[in-house]
Amino acid sequence: MIAGIRSLPCGKAICLIAAFLMMLAGLAWLAPAIHAAPPAPLQSFDAASAAPRPVEETTALAIQRDYAHAWQALASALENNRAGLLDENFTGSARQQWQEAIVAQQHNGLSRRIVDHGHKVRVTFYSLDGSALQAIDTADLEIQYREGSKLLAAERIQPRYLVLLTPAEDSWKVRILQEVPAS
Repeated sequence: MIAGIRSLPCGKAICLIAAFLMMLAGLAWLAPAIHAAPPAPLQSFDAASAAPRPVEETTALAIQRDYAHAWQALASALENNRAGLLDENFTGSARQQWQEAIVAQQHNGLSRRIVDHGHKVRVTFYSLDGSALQAIDTADLEIQYREGSKLLAAERIQPRYLVLLTPAEDSWKVRILQEVPAS
């Protein structure tokens, strides 16, 4: 191929090299997406009881996508003790809460691995102006507590979370993710 490029006029050779470099850059950009773990599974998403207004279909799809990605980011942040992984999906008190949890883990030489078995999300409130959505999430999680690579304990739990999502630049962010007692 290089011999073929040498025989091309200078302008065309530069264009071919530039196109090749752009292709490589595109593949490098896609590599993390190809190898990334899939988002947390949403077993169900029920927005039928949302009040005071209904959730539009496109909004519901965006919320499902972004909430699943938020759980993926949370699991990765807790496992790798990297609070910065929360930035794209969390804001406000949820971001602060999980950042503090990660700092505490780091201080004690611990980490948590979350094996996510799914979520059942029920929307309870969607503001008239579209600036907030509240839901109850019943999660099915296996949590592994680790010290380095050593497994200290593991448990399977089904916690319920009160979730508040708010729209951001081009996605929905988790503002509150607080465990609540089952009722």
